[in-house]
Amino acid sequence: MGKSPLAKNSKTVKHVRNSKNVVPLHLTIPYKDSKSRNATEFDISHLLHLAANSNKVKINSRIPFLRNFCKKAHQYVDNGRSAATVSELYDILRAFIVFCDAVNVDPFSEAGYLKYAGNDGELRHRMKMYRPSKRLWEMSHGDELGIMETSACQITSELRTALSLCGLPAETWATHHRGFTGETTSYKGYSNAEEELLVARLSELFFTLAPQLIAAKKENLVLPDELPVVIGFGGHQEIISIKTSLKPRNLWMSKTGISVRSSAAFNMAMGAAYHLMCFFTSLNDGDIQSIAHPTTIHTDERDKSLQVVKVSSFKARANKEVDAVLTNQSFDVDKRDGVKFIKTLETLSALYGGGAEGSELLFKLNNQGEKNSSFDLQEINKHLMVELNLLSPTRASCLPWFKELFHSYRNQHVIELKKETNTLGRTVVSKVTRPCSKTKSTQGATNSAYCILSCYTDLPLKGILLPLTYSDKDAEGNISVSFKYRNGESHHFSVPAADKALIKDIEQFATELADKQKSKRAERLLLKRGHQNEAPKDWDGISPISANLMSTWSIETNEYFISLQSSRWREMTSNQVYSVSGAGGVQSLLQNLLQTIDKHYANGDPRLNKIIISQALQVMELLDEDTGLELAKEIVAAKLGITMLTHDEWKKKQEEERAKTNPNGIHCNGQQNIVGGKNTQRETNNAMKLQLPCAEYDMCHKCQSAKAVNETQSIYKLISFIDVLKEAVNLYPNAQEEVHERIAAFEVTLDGASKDVYDNAMALFNQNGRHPRVSMEHAILALHR
Repeated sequence: MGKSPLAKNSKTVKHVRNSKNVVPLHLTIPYKDSKSRNATEFDISHLLHLAANSNKVKINSRIPFLRNFCKKAHQYVDNGRSAATVSELYDILRAFIVFCDAVNVDPFSEAGYLKYAGNDGELRHRMKMYRPSKRLWEMSHGDELGIMETSACQITSELRTALSLCGLPAETWATHHRGFTGETTSYKGYSNAEEELLVARLSELFFTLAPQLIAAKKENLVLPDELPVVIGFGGHQEIISIKTSLKPRNLWMSKTGISVRSSAAFNMAMGAAYHLMCFFTSLNDGDIQSIAHPTTIHTDERDKSLQVVKVSSFKARANKEVDAVLTNQSFDVDKRDGVKFIKTLETLSALYGGGAEGSELLFKLNNQGEKNSSFDLQEINKHLMVELNLLSPTRASCLPWFKELFHSYRNQHVIELKKETNTLGRTVVSKVTRPCSKTKSTQGATNSAYCILSCYTDLPLKGILLPLTYSDKDAEGNISVSFKYRNGESHHFSVPAADKALIKDIEQFATELADKQKSKRAERLLLKRGHQNEAPKDWDGISPISANLMSTWSIETNEYFISLQSSRWREMTSNQVYSVSGAGGVQSLLQNLLQTIDKHYANGDPRLNKIIISQALQVMELLDEDTGLELAKEIVAAKLGITMLTHDEWKKKQEEERAKTNPNGIHCNGQQNIVGGKNTQRETNNAMKLQLPCAEYDMCHKCQSAKAVNETQSIYKLISFIDVLKEAVNLYPNAQEEVHERIAAFEVTLDGASKDVYDNAMALFNQNGRHPRVSMEHAILALHR
């Protein structure tokens, strides 16, 4: 059949495939892990694939959800929020998708959410499997580790946020299952003994390395291969040598040729400086890493010998600047002070990093001698713990695992212990025993033997000669193990009689190695390095174990070595301050909201609660016919070396001194004391030739004499004072910016009030309006000062 003549003139759409017509699918989010300082663009297109594996089938129905997630994530960060939070949301979302794909349910649906977080969901199963009393090495192969209920609570909260960013109504799904609660485990601060040990050794390392590094840079000198550091160990001293080379010991480096040697002298000095900064300032990790050049030294107007330095950083989540003040008043270790520390650190930082305004004070150098983009503190901590031998006082709890390792190595087997994640995303134990070489067996047995002996004594284990001698069992069931060093000194340590066989096994192992030595005249050492054809020799440094050995053996932080964490420094400081100043003092120092303090620090600390109960019991024990309540409190206060039991401090001031608060609700002694600032009260008194008490109530937030009072009427006044300041700013738009600063400062002070006191004060404010002692005149004076 012939074609219609009309067909020649018909115009049909011809589809032409052209790469220019294809819009590439960009699925990226701002990503920032704990090691990095800057966010980078991270491709999450693998989440489109089954099990989040790019090699598996692609599921196109996920595109709109993930595109929405990326869009909202960028908006979140553009609005000033943390990229690290987005990274956490991604990690939670990825784990959720992997689980849903494993059980064949759509992750972007209510069914998928409930399968994971519902009443019979995956998280409930993981909670049931959690065994807090068991350590990893106490478990068997294939055991599930599980999670705490608080972890489940955090996971579900972040999962709902992530799904909401994907455009799903996840918040409404939470009503279809029981909530998760659980008590948050409070941070455990350092004990007095741990604090003394850490500060002593960290400061010794920093104040030995930093001056040498500074001198070498200033004089353009070539650093020696090693820098010696003398570390005190009670009755003896050890000399450790820190390598100065920035080139890594292994050959690994990134594609760009950049690598970082965390054990290099400069990086070790910066690591020690980080923890000393935690000790001096009590700022958290993010704030300390944000501290930038320059720092300024101030001199107190009253005491010219008192110098202070204010270090500041920006707290992005709270949208506020935080700061800490270091003084030149000495701390206990070798009479060094905070001002000397910060001066030394700033000089070191400026010489090696340029010291540009706004640049970080703390950083690491890479193998090119340049500032590294990340500050991987975890790697530095490993080397600090080993080089300074920061042994945990509770390390003896690891003895059963060290014994198992020792006997396994003696049988020429190695136990490979680690965590693995199965297809459902559950964390399980992998514990496999494999044969190993004779060399690895000997090295492993030596290392585990060292760890065993170090759990019984703090004495140095280098240079101990064979044989050992053993005493009879004493009344407490212990025996004494005696030995000699190569220099002729004799010492001993005690072990339970039941462990005598273990010590003899270690001695037998050492004897076998000594018998194999080629030279029969060589020293016969309990622990040594070197092949049998070589003369026995000591290891370098204090400890023979490597920085990564505890990780290889799956021993957690703070089990054998003391964990180095900013949160532990902060919690330690909060407990010390809490006993004197209450929650308000903790808030002032840590610069956190009261709810954060309650959650993580003083209120949540069971040890602090025990201290409070202990004080109360001591008071009760003293009560009798001759000793009343007040006398009992004074006796306990004197015994404990504290000024006053916290609960009664303000009440006693009122009774003895007839103490009252200012119109703004703040109590002071009437003497203005502003560090690094202008003392306007003194100028007023000199001009009038009178000694008048301070009446500049808007300056209380800067004054060292001012103290907030956790009492209803005082907080009522403070709320009223903040209210008049806010009204005055609205009435006078050209008011000085300092007033906004004062409002913010007083609001931070207000956060320090307890919930009951704050609620009662707000009730009075809502019912009666401003406190009768607070007027607009106070605010106007603040505006026109």
